[in-house]
Amino acid sequence: MNDTPMTKRQKRARQHNVATLIAFLTFAAVVVQAFNGASFYMAVNALVVLTMFVAIIVMFATRTADEYVAAIWRSGTSVAFVLTAAVVVFTPFFEGVYDGYMGNHRNQDIDLSADMMLIVIGSFFIANGWARLRGTV
Repeated sequence: MNDTPMTKRQKRARQHNVATLIAFLTFAAVVVQAFNGASFYMAVNALVVLTMFVAIIVMFATRTADEYVAAIWRSGTSVAFVLTAAVVVFTPFFEGVYDGYMGNHRNQDIDLSADMMLIVIGSFFIANGWARLRGTV
């Protein structure tokens, strides 16, 4: 074991890494609940969402802990922004093309408001994890 104490920068990088892991695990629990039909007790669901919220705040506060963490943060936020913009712009377009091609104009528009949180946070974690796996450039 190394006897030298960690610097403030190392502590902030470790806080960011732990917060990222906690936020990802709580996000996975939210996705399982949303798509698998698993229903948690209301208090457990609130605790999971609150834990994810606090972990994301810690991630945001420590995003500039060092260059590696900052690069991972940038890649995650960039992909999340681009994917969110693409989903918001192109989903109604592709829905209109599909409805026109199939000839069924039933006014069943896709409502993205419920799924947008999962899309944004999911794309952030996918990009964040991919940057961690491949290393930053």
